[in-house]
Amino acid sequence: MLVFVLRHADKRPFPADDLSEAGRERAELLARMLARSGVKKAYHSGAVRARKTLDPLAHAIGSSLDIVELPAPPDIIRTIIALPETTVAIVVGHSNTVGPIIEGLCGIAVTPIADETFDDLFMVSLNPAGRPNFTHLKYGAET
Repeated sequence: MLVFVLRHADKRPFPADDLSEAGRERAELLARMLARSGVKKAYHSGAVRARKTLDPLAHAIGSSLDIVELPAPPDIIRTIIALPETTVAIVVGHSNTVGPIIEGLCGIAVTPIADETFDDLFMVSLNPAGRPNFTHLKYGAET
């Protein structure tokens, strides 16, 4: 199983729960990067900015992408672990949920994400017969 885990794209200033122009551009880039990855399951926190990060990907993939709102990291972790081993999934969370989700999936602790950081993309490969693989990538404009 392959799971992409990331924080939502760049946000507008508080109290707005939406993407900034830079966030919309980052979400478009994410869609271009993952449209042919085989992703079929998408999970988000329920925040508008998290859902809008997935919108371009959903548009690129179409109805074969199953998008589910799961706000709590323990629910996300349980749901993903129960998926078939051939699944490719994406999880869009927040600066304070990405780390716990990754740690729950593969046991690896990640450095906390700073409030102004939006360019981290984590890949977790889960193999029931072996150790999980973990890769930390950067995508889009540096933040």
